[in-house]
Amino acid sequence: MANTSYYYSMSEVLYGGVDHTIPGNGGPVCVMYLSLRQRVIETIVVTTLSLVLCCAVWKRVDVPYIDEGSHTPEPCGKRFLLVIICLTFGIEIGYKFATKQLIYLLNPCHIITMVQIYLLAAPPCQRVLIVFRLHMHTLHGPLLAIILPVVNTRLLPCEQELYWVQHILIYFIIPCYLISLGGAYTPEPVHNFYWPLMTTGCLYIYHFPVLQVLGLLAEVNLNSILCPAITDPFAGPYYRCFAIVHQTLLVLLHSKAYFFICRLVVHLPLEGAARGLRDDQHINHCKNGGTIKSD
Repeated sequence: MANTSYYYSMSEVLYGGVDHTIPGNGGPVCVMYLSLRQRVIETIVVTTLSLVLCCAVWKRVDVPYIDEGSHTPEPCGKRFLLVIICLTFGIEIGYKFATKQLIYLLNPCHIITMVQIYLLAAPPCQRVLIVFRLHMHTLHGPLLAIILPVVNTRLLPCEQELYWVQHILIYFIIPCYLISLGGAYTPEPVHNFYWPLMTTGCLYIYHFPVLQVLGLLAEVNLNSILCPAITDPFAGPYYRCFAIVHQTLLVLLHSKAYFFICRLVVHLPLEGAARGLRDDQHINHCKNGGTIKSD
């Protein structure tokens, strides 16, 4: 009885407030949008290919050497943005507690927010560089959320306004500012597509085995993995197949265009803008066990 009561109270906080009558929000109709057979086949195929892709690409990914010995003061802008994004995300978490919809914090835009909080808080190092480069190739998600917003589930005062503040911060402001710092916040060269390929595999592994399973258990449509969003132009039985195609193209191309535009906005040269980044030496973690190799 105690375990049952604990499970009920936890589920009530996590997704008890999700309104299944709102289209695209979840519920039995959303769960039954695709047959179980189709879900299983798509999940097995996509997950397997994603794992193979990640393993193959990781062997070719080189991580530039970051000089972690220099102790330069943190820029004031970095601290200011950290405070702003923490306040914004804290209010968002408060809304999720108030509406009993904490499970929505697993959506990619919230994960990107958490990643950016880490990037703003952590000192520059190789781990930060890896996280930064992977996260840069997920920014097409906030862009789609801005172009095709789904705010019909946000009913509390100022909840929709907070949606726009958060997405403007994580898409337009914070990544562009980090790029302007250089060093550990330097994207890979334009001709390098290993990082976006790695990110593609990670995104599909997160969506199909993780978000889909949790969504099915809770009957909540996390990031439209169970049924299409009301603004999805490819709604239909194969909407996820269309999503794989256009999401892969967006991952591969969007970040390159974003980086180019950011460099123009902050007036940085397209080559050699990194500060504290030694481009003549790289670390190949898989092949050389962390030893430095030259290009």
